[in-house]
Amino acid sequence: LMSSQVLASELKQEPLLSLAKNISRNATNLNDRIDDLLDIARGEVGALELDRELIDLSILLDNIVEDGAPPALSRGYILDSDIAPSLPMVRGDELRLRQILLNLLENAFRLTPEGGRVALKAWEMDTDVVVEVQYTGPGIAKEEQKRLFSPYARSKSDKNHLSELGLGLALCKMLVELQGGRIWAKSEPREGSAFGFSLPLGAIS
Repeated sequence: LMSSQVLASELKQEPLLSLAKNISRNATNLNDRIDDLLDIARGEVGALELDRELIDLSILLDNIVEDGAPPALSRGYILDSDIAPSLPMVRGDELRLRQILLNLLENAFRLTPEGGRVALKAWEMDTDVVVEVQYTGPGIAKEEQKRLFSPYARSKSDKNHLSELGLGLALCKMLVELQGGRIWAKSEPREGSAFGFSLPLGAIS
């Protein structure tokens, strides 16, 4: 991976530059999939540890929207946000929460037709903070929804499903539940979908 990145930074001429970038991009993707596999394996044997601390979820969500907006626009998508201005602090692993959110957003971009709209929303409800990623698109069939959070499950509506291991949502479920929350999916044919999770106020320490 490091060698491919150095090669891509040094080359100037085509088609060698494009080839080096392609190698680097796919090496990074493979490295991410290996990390997912290792996390799933650790979680299954109870060895996946989290670094919990008090987190200002509003700041984390705003940063993710700010970071994600330019790539979304460059890919032809619209990224909206509707985040309550004064979300309470939660106790969790900030790095893992960011991983969950980026995974849900990336799934939304993959499943949304070009020019579609993706929205990140968050609000307080009873004793929980709720975060939801909503997106336009064809929706997910009921029979597929039942297994979305199972390892190696992939949606047929995902145009890149053959290149994915189907671990992202299973890992999200594991990470959310380890922080005392729950996760869900809502979808109707031709009406888009929503993936969300909740964390309890004053989450487990």
